[in-house]
Amino acid sequence: MMKSIRHAAVAGLVVAISGCSTITFTNGQPAASDEQYSQWHHNLAYSLYEYSPPVAPDKECTGDWSSVTVEHDVITVIAGSVVLGGALWDPWMVTINCAE
Repeated sequence: MMKSIRHAAVAGLVVAISGCSTITFTNGQPAASDEQYSQWHHNLAYSLYEYSPPVAPDKECTGDWSSVTVEHDVITVIAGSVVLGGALWDPWMVTINCAE
């Protein structure tokens, strides 16, 4: 029983230490549309290799894009930590907001 509690505490500590981060790029266009696209972006080998193609907001939006948010949230941290503590696979959530 104590061993499983210790494992849960260590797992919680790893998730807490790994941290979450958010980067938002804005294009100067107000978000006048509800058009939004979300996708995971995958990096491998300590993020040295970008497995996913580069994010191209102009290909997702019919007009201009308003903002692109790249986020390392709790879900992607947990998912990435399953594979050798994030050393091999580092997923990020990318959200594209279209302007019009």
